[in-house]
Amino acid sequence: MFSRIRDFVYRHRRKFLIGTAVVGGIALISRYAEHKLLEWHDAQTRMLLQKQKKRQHYENTQRTANTTVMSLAGSLKELVTKDLDSEALLLAIREQPQHKHSIWQQLKVIGFSRAISVVYVSSLVASAIRVQLMLLGGYTFGDLVHEGHAGIPISQGLQQKYLAAVHFLVEEGVPKLTQHVTRAVTKIATGLPLTQQLTLSQLEAVFQEIRLLLAGEGISQEFPESKSCKLENWTSYVLQVPLPPEDDSSESRVLYNMLIETCDILGSEDFNIVMDSLIQHGFNHIFDRLADFYPLNKPQQSSSSTTYNWVSNINREEPLSVAEDNNSAMKISPPQGAFLSNHTLAVAKLVPVLSGIVHGALSPAPGQLLQKVLMEEKLETLGFNVYDAFAVPLCQ
Repeated sequence: MFSRIRDFVYRHRRKFLIGTAVVGGIALISRYAEHKLLEWHDAQTRMLLQKQKKRQHYENTQRTANTTVMSLAGSLKELVTKDLDSEALLLAIREQPQHKHSIWQQLKVIGFSRAISVVYVSSLVASAIRVQLMLLGGYTFGDLVHEGHAGIPISQGLQQKYLAAVHFLVEEGVPKLTQHVTRAVTKIATGLPLTQQLTLSQLEAVFQEIRLLLAGEGISQEFPESKSCKLENWTSYVLQVPLPPEDDSSESRVLYNMLIETCDILGSEDFNIVMDSLIQHGFNHIFDRLADFYPLNKPQQSSSSTTYNWVSNINREEPLSVAEDNNSAMKISPPQGAFLSNHTLAVAKLVPVLSGIVHGALSPAPGQLLQKVLMEEKLETLGFNVYDAFAVPLCQ
């Protein structure tokens, strides 16, 4: 019996060897496949967790950027009202009535300058701070998942040095921007009579002409002095040109690279497109507010009628008075909330409205210009692209 079994095995030894090899190979392959499947599952789990962490970090960074802009609302309003001060001129009208006309010409320029400045200032501050914090957020994300960007941790000190650039924007950039806006407004609005009646469409055309001049599109060879009205590159209002670090420390090099990269973004075509969109959005908001001051029915002036200060809806502080003569102030019936394109208001009546827009527009209150600019889709897209470009690549 035993010999028969041995003979059977001997005769079929090749089959047994091949079968054993096949079964062993299948078992080995199964173990290998199971191991690889577990590795792939672990990698996918880590990838999902890292994506979730990255998304949460991005959303926190975006909220921080919006909060930072909102916290600057009061400072921005103070800067604009200080650089474009109307209180001294109003006092001069009362003290020097013989120069009322020339002073009102200055008030006209200030009114237009304020309204246009709030659009440019809110757009630039919102977009510049979004870019800066998103770039910094991309760098700091590396500290959460790796050894830092390019292997160099972003310390708190380095972050503070980078964010110090915001002081330049607020302290020097915004005043410089309002000066350029005032220069363009002076050129366009000087020839606009105070008594001229303007429809909202005509007023919009005046704003558009000033905007084109600021963009350099309204400059002609006949008026070469208009070149001084063209805005500079946005970078010049946000950052000082960074100088190469004197020391050779890794932190100094990283800070220098961050500032250079920020300048590149602020000077890019993508940033210009976003700024154009925000500025247009800002002008639309301003005209929506101005439309409320164009009543459905023409105002009826009467000594027995109840007067209404039509600036109070915008400026809840001490309202600006528009002098009709030395002893009275212009009054107008309350806006009816409706608007027809053929209804007009005199430039002199528009000046206090334009001047007072700053108080609402540069306010952290919901529905105001600053909040609407922050919610603009193109700005959110720009912020995400900047963050994603500088965040540490996800592990594959």
